[in-house]
Order: sequence, then structure tokens, then C-alpha cells
Amino acid sequence: MPTLTTVPRQRSAEATRMEDEPEETNEVGLWRAFENQASAHGTVTAVESDGYALSYTELLSKSLYTADRIYELDPWNRTPIGILIPRGVSHILAQLAIVKAGRACVPLDTRMADDYLESVLANLHSSFILTDQENAHRLVGFTRLTVEHTVNKENYLPGLCLSPQPNGARSSRCSHIFHTSGTSGKPKAVKLFASGLINLCRDPGANWSKRGHRVGHAASVVFDISLVEIWGSLLNGATIVVLPMETVLDPLELSNFIRHQRLDVLQLTTSLLNVTAHACPSAFTTLDTLITGGEAINCQSIRSIFDSGPPRRIINGYGPTECSVYCLWHCVTPREAQHACIPVGKPFCNVEAFLVDESLVPVKAGEVGELLVAGAGVAGGYIGDEERTADRFISFPRRSSDGFARMEKTRVYRTGDLMRRDENGVHYYIGRRDNQVKIAGHRVELESIESILQEVQGIHAATVVKITPPELGRAPLLVAFCVPTCPDITPVAIAKDYVRRYPHSLMPRFEVTDRLPLRTTGKVDRAQLERQYTRAIEDTPARPKPGPWQESSLEAELRYLWLDVLGLPNKDLEPTDDFMTMGGNSLMVATLIARINHAFGISLRASALYENMTLEGLTHILTRIHRDGQATVPVHTNEEQLWLQDSQLGRRLHRLPESPVVDDWEAASEGRVFLTGATGFVGAFFLAQLLQTPTVRKVCCLVRAHDKAHGRARVQQTLLRYQLHPSHIDKLIILAGSFGKPHLGLSIEQYDYYADWASVVFHLGAKVNYLATYSAHRDDNVLATVHILQFATHKRTKPTHYTSTIAAYGPTGLVLGTKFLPEDERPAPHIPAVHYDTGYAQSQLVAETIVWNAIDNGLPIAIYRPGFVLGHSKTGVCNPDDFISRLFASCMAMGSYPRLPNQRKEFVPVDFVVNALLHISRSRESLGHAFNLVHPHKGSAIDICTGFDLLNRVSPYSMRGTAYPEWVQSLSMRPEDPLYPLVPMLREKVLDDRTRWEVYEDMAEYGRSSLHSALSAAPDILDCSSMDQLFERCLKSWLGVLDAGRGIDLRIIEGDM
Repeated sequence: MPTLTTVPRQRSAEATRMEDEPEETNEVGLWRAFENQASAHGTVTAVESDGYALSYTELLSKSLYTADRIYELDPWNRTPIGILIPRGVSHILAQLAIVKAGRACVPLDTRMADDYLESVLANLHSSFILTDQENAHRLVGFTRLTVEHTVNKENYLPGLCLSPQPNGARSSRCSHIFHTSGTSGKPKAVKLFASGLINLCRDPGANWSKRGHRVGHAASVVFDISLVEIWGSLLNGATIVVLPMETVLDPLELSNFIRHQRLDVLQLTTSLLNVTAHACPSAFTTLDTLITGGEAINCQSIRSIFDSGPPRRIINGYGPTECSVYCLWHCVTPREAQHACIPVGKPFCNVEAFLVDESLVPVKAGEVGELLVAGAGVAGGYIGDEERTADRFISFPRRSSDGFARMEKTRVYRTGDLMRRDENGVHYYIGRRDNQVKIAGHRVELESIESILQEVQGIHAATVVKITPPELGRAPLLVAFCVPTCPDITPVAIAKDYVRRYPHSLMPRFEVTDRLPLRTTGKVDRAQLERQYTRAIEDTPARPKPGPWQESSLEAELRYLWLDVLGLPNKDLEPTDDFMTMGGNSLMVATLIARINHAFGISLRASALYENMTLEGLTHILTRIHRDGQATVPVHTNEEQLWLQDSQLGRRLHRLPESPVVDDWEAASEGRVFLTGATGFVGAFFLAQLLQTPTVRKVCCLVRAHDKAHGRARVQQTLLRYQLHPSHIDKLIILAGSFGKPHLGLSIEQYDYYADWASVVFHLGAKVNYLATYSAHRDDNVLATVHILQFATHKRTKPTHYTSTIAAYGPTGLVLGTKFLPEDERPAPHIPAVHYDTGYAQSQLVAETIVWNAIDNGLPIAIYRPGFVLGHSKTGVCNPDDFISRLFASCMAMGSYPRLPNQRKEFVPVDFVVNALLHISRSRESLGHAFNLVHPHKGSAIDICTGFDLLNRVSPYSMRGTAYPEWVQSLSMRPEDPLYPLVPMLREKVLDDRTRWEVYEDMAEYGRSSLHSALSAAPDILDCSSMDQLFERCLKSWLGVLDAGRGIDLRIIEGDM
């Protein structure tokens, strides 16, 4: 073991630059506080990871050894030490050793490039790093020490440590340096003192953890919140349990980890908490304490946790890095979550919070002011940036209640956050005051991006502004106004160089300008830039309704609209560029259609855009409209010809001549189910039911995924999303493939094996997109049906149960005058009606026709047509992204609903559909027939107005009926609305003056006789919930869609059935 010298040396200026506060010899620093815990609880496990564990005594010994190795390699130096080690035991050991050595810890992101890390450390005058074996080859110009926690140094005695800091870093010294605003480019190095960390971790009110607690370590070590997990445990005698990254990101795995590892305390960022709470709200039931922070808390997520069995307490923490992780905290109550008003709470002990106006005068209770923070935890400033430090860390005069300043002053940090404080001293977060903003969940400082742009080639000056577009509800965006060094510099060139230099940074939209407007103070007038840009958006050129178009400028305007809607920097577009492959989605399609119709004074169908997704194709359509003098685009006749031709498919499908049909797929020698659609709403419930069925031995789910792991994750997330926790999950087999591809996207070996393996096939998968054309649905709905039937007859003939939809008949009541539809009525005769329906309905008509063709050839197939599937009759869990959930949430938010006479809807709970499907599939008598899975009681079908009457009775929001055109117009003015992406479909007139929805007037009655006959032996299934009961139970889910507002994914219009 090396002997270390203790000969004193002269300290350099750099060596003392971390010690800005006076030393106090009687204080207890971080190391002594940890050492006390190790002395008192030496045999207690300090940290464990993946089966490896260290006691407090063992961790102490290894830390002492590593501290002496630091001193041996770099004696008497006091500059910070970088830690190039990811989350884990070795990283924790490294922090302890550095603190013992009296140095400051600088956690580094191992994912970042070496040149970036070198620049970060250069700013700190640091030349020493600790690494693990995996990163030992990096940063070759630095003094490096490899930390390996498995090396046996348990017998290293504390008395042998020759580090010159017997107590480690004192509380008045800098113990950690964290870099903030990393998403915006060059980060700021924030200097944190041990005193703030000790004060936070030992706060008697928050009481993060105690001896015996097992604390999850889930945060990245480059984020300051990881200090709560590490030091909040070590200073209180708790056990740190390291979570693998893949566990943190997988809600189901996280839920299992919490239970199996018996965690007591867990901290998650707001974003991660939202994902987990959405997918598995019961994940936190066994915890003592759940801590969240970093962004505004999501009330819906917290409500779902409370409703599903909450931990003993949920703490909402607030605090920038400059205040040592957290400075305010609050224990959330169910009432606060229910009323969507969760505060950030009160200060920790020894921390003060002031709310002031722009003149730094304190505001009264109930008024909004900027938060200033004083006391323990306030950072020492930004290393290497004295100007910014002086701006953010100021001397603040204490004022009495009469407003007069007292003599004493205190050092405070200006957070830039606006808050309101109630009479009880509880703080509520309002928003940002300055240019430190949040974009897509990232904290971004505009000045940091401007600093980056100063280094981008060809830019003389630049100012970045956050802009919220005035129309169409698009998300806020960052716009960088750049003054080029020469006229040839373009936004494209700027973007390319920006990405090359800072590939991990948030990229703004670039605008080139010849000058930046200045205020009288000489500073850039950001407000004027924002007004100019907003005005440019508002003045998007629209063609005058009378008068000729200029064809030469048509493509140029279309290019502008594309880029604007996609939110891309101005760039050259190729004629063959595809809107969707460039990042478009259903919401953007709706937005683009609205913008095109407004700009050119036309009525472009959604189907026209889906049929012509390239810039060249869409330009051709608009040119044709201009030349033909039309205001609308006619239905594409090629589409209809295609689906009429496809209706002949399936006629060549036959049973294997020498292969008997599986007689009983639940027999002891069978029981192997091949299932599609498990990631859809009905499919998820059906999968859960299959897994819990004793006669089902295995369920193989074909899932669209990159690989098996990805497919399993998709299925698990879907189950959790709908609060499904089926037993016997070990029965599940995941097969990554695609039913839209030949051989289901499988290898020949897989295809042959599972075709021989399966006892029965359930095909529940389908693509549902109300805006897309038939062609867009063809692969996944039509050709997929052919592929599934081919699979069902390969190797051996297997009974197949195919789910269609009552929409396969289209609006046959109005168009053809159909009054009644028996269950075995084939959809082919109703082709004239489906002509006026969506591409999805057309694809379902063709797919079911193909199935009937196969039935005529002797294939053993049963057809099931669900009605409008609502939530579970007991839990009320709905699909938040389907049309009905969006419709009801939208109408509650608007306070109105469309009056649509004679519009009967066949609502049915999802558990009835699943139970009926499974029961009927057990009988061979079902093969060759179809079953309408609608409510078994004939009188339960209600018209849409009655449905809204029921909703009005149970909803806290009052709605009034309005004329359909008026309602759609109101909806089109609400781009944040969950139903907004469907506005093109809701507006599109397809038959005279009737829209796609209005043509469903006078819909035929759906037969139920076969359904009743098949379920005669299952009265419990036939005893289906009434509409009153169903609406009451589903209300909670619909309110969740409403409450989520912008929080829900408005882009999800397309998905599995």
C-alpha cells in the first residue's frame, strides 16, 4: 500500500479558488457527517446494486483508500475533480473519496464527447478525473484514477489515511459543481456548498429517509437531484438501492422493482412520474415516500396515484440547482390533486423565500412576485462567469412590514420564477419571469443559445426569442434572429453548422435579418422581434377569393406552409419530399389542411392530402383545382377502383385438403393462441382475459416492433395504460413482426413453426385513422387479412376469429334506405354507402368481404362486429384516444354538443365485447357466421342527443345542444382541443350538404339473434350494464381526457384497434 507524503506545499491561486467562504474549525462537514453514520451503523448496508452490496464500514474503508490515492497522485491541490462514472456504486464511492480529500465533485455525463468534457473541466481549472474501467481510456491528457468498488479494501483503517483533510470538505466549502442548461449548449458551472446539502438532507420536516429505509437511486448523476438520493441516504443511515436505467424507463419493470426490492423512498422527475403514473398508477403503493420535482407537477398523474393506492406521502419539491436541489417542498394531499391546485409549499429549515416585484419590493400575500431565495443552500455562483453571478446572486435588503428597508442585507438568488404566496405562507408556481424558459420540458436559457450562435460560422450577432404562435395552438418555439457576416449565409447553413457543433443542443428556428432592433437602453428589443415574427405569421398570405391565382408562386407558398406547420427551419425542399416522413402527424395534417384552405380559399379534403403526401403531388392537386376552377377536390376514383378490385381477394384461399380443422382449440393438447392487436384497446383486454383463462396454455402476440424486447415493452405498456394486471404473464410469447407484410414479417422458420404451433387465430389488429384514405389502410387492414388467412391455412387449418366493425356497412340507412342488418348480412351489397365513408370504413368493408370469400371456400372463420366500444363496465377505464372519449371531453370543455337528429349509436362496454368474443369462439357452431357485438338489449341503442343528455346528468360540466355547423365552427377555433385533428373529417361534405358524420342519419338496426343464441348459456355475459351505469363509470376517464388538455397526445389519431 503506498505511503503518502504530508510535507506542506505552497498552495496556488487555483488551488484555493473553491474556498470562497471562511473556514470554521468547529463545523461538521459532509465527510464527518457520513463518518458518524458509519460509526453508528457500520453493519447496515450503505449501497447495493444488482446483487452487490457494501456496508457503511466497507464503504468507509474503500472511500478512505481512494481518498489517499487521490492525494498520492495530486497532493495539495484543491481544484475540482471530474467523475466520469455513471450511476452506481463506484460513482458513490468516488464522491465520498473526493469529499474526504477536501476537493469538489464534478459529475460528468459519460455520453458526452471528450472535447466537450475537456472544455467543461478547463473552465474549472481541473486536470484530475476519476473513472471506471469502461471509461478509463478517455480524457488522456488528464491525471486519471480508476475507481473499482469490487477491489477488496475493507480492512483499510481510517487512521492510516494521510489525506490533509481530516474531516473532509467543511460545510463552508464547495463540495459539488453541477452544470445547468445543458440542453441549450454551453452549461453554467454552479458551485454548491456542503452546508446547503447537509441542511437539505437533514431537514427535520422533510425527513427524506432514516435508518432502515431503502432509497431508490434513479436519477442521472449529472442532475443535482441525485444528491438527495445519495447524500440524503448516507447522512441518515439509509440504504441506497441503485436502479438500472432500463428499469427507470419501463413502468412495469419499475413497479416490479419497487416491490421486489422493497423500496421505501423513490424520487422521479415530473416527466418520468407522469409516464409511470399513466401506465401503472399503482406502482407506488408500497412506498413510504414518493418525491417529484423539476417541472410543474401533473395533477392528473397525482390523482391517478391517489386513486390507485398512494404511498404514505407524496412530496412536491421545487428548486433550481442554484439553491442546492430543493428550497421549497410540500406534502401533497388528495384534495389538492382533485382540485388541480398543488402548491410547491414552504421553505426548508434555514431557508428563506421572498416574493418581490420588478423593483425588488416585497409583494403582499396573494400577489404574484419573483421568488428570491436566501439562507442555507444558496450556491456560491457560476464559476468563470462573474458577471452572471453578480446578476443572479444579489444582496437583498430585508424590509419590515411597512416597506422600509432595514439595515441588514442578505445574499439571495433571483430564481426568475413567478409565484404567489397565500396567507399561510404556501407558495404556488406561476411561471417564468425572464428568458429562462421551458421548451418541450427542458429548462433553456436563451442567452446560452445566443452564446453558441456567436461561434457558428457566418453569424455576426444573434438574439433568441421564445414565441408562442397566435393561431392553431402550436407549441411554443424558439426563434434565433441572426445577423449574417455576408449575404450568402442562409438559415440552412446556420442550422447545419449549429448541429455539427452542438449535436445534443435544442435547435431553434433560424431567421436571417440585416439588423437587430435596439431599445433606448442599448439592449436588443426582444419584444419587437416577437411582434414582428408574430405579425408575419398572422399575415400569412391568403389568395383573394375572386381573381386569378399566380401558379408561379403556388409551390413557393406551399413550401412555406409545409415548413411552418412542421416547425422546421427554413430549408430547401425537394419535390419528392414526403410530409409524413419529414415528421408530420395527424395533428399537423389537420393544421396543414386548415392553412391551405385559408390561404387559397378552397376546401381541400383530408383524403386528398393523404393521397398526395409529396410536395410535388400536393402542388399538382392545387394546380388542378386552379385550372378547373373548382373549390373542392373530387373523390379520387382510382381509390374506389382499387378497393373494388381488392374485394375479389380471398377467393383463392382454400382449406388444406388433408388437414382437419382443430376441433377444440382449448383441448388439453392444444390451448395455444395466436393473437394480433394486443396493443389496441380491445386487444389488450382480450389478452388479459386469455392469460387468466386456465385452458389457455400460451398466447403468442404478433406485435409491430423492432425486436422481441421492444414488442414486449409495447404490450406491457398497453396493459398498464388500461390498468390491466393479468396473472400468468408467463404464458405470454412476443413475436416481432407485422401482419401487413407477407409471412407476417417473420422469417420462414418462424412462420412455419407458429403456423404449426397455433391452435387458433384471433385477428383483432387493425389500423384506425379517420383522416387517411383507403390506400393508407390497405396494407394493415386489407392485405393483412389475406396474410392472416394464409397463415391460418398454413401447415394445418386453424379456426380463425376475425373482428370487423359495424362501420363496414357505411351509412347504408341514409344512402340505401336499409332498415335492418341481419348478422350474416354481407357488406358487399352496401358498397354504394361506404363510398361516402372514411378510408378506414372502406378498408373494413373490403377486409370483411375477403373473409366471406374465404368462408365460401370452406375456411373455418367467425366474424365479430363490435359497436362503439366504451370503457370497462366495472372500472370505467376507457381508451382516451378514441373518437367517443375525445368527443365527450371536447363537448364538456366547449359547453356544447352537436344536435344530430336520428343518429343512433351502438355503445357497448369493452368487457362485454371481450367476454362475448371469447365465449362464442369456444363453439364450432360459430364458424361460418357473423356476430354483431352490440349491446344485447335492443332498447339500449341510443341516439347521440340522448347520449349527451346522459352525459349532462353525470358530468359536472353543463352542455347545450347547438346546430352541427355552429358546433364544428366552434371546434375549429380550439386547436388545443383533443378533437381538433378530426376537424377536416367533421367538416368535409360528402353527400350533398351532409358531412361524413351527418350521413349516418337513420342508420339501420343491427341484428342480435345470433349473438343471443350464442350467449344463451352465458346469462352473466348477457346481463350487460345499462347506458346510465356505463356513462357514470366512464365519466372519470372522460374527465381525465378533458383535464389533461394539452397534456394528452393530440397527435394520436392513428393506432391499433
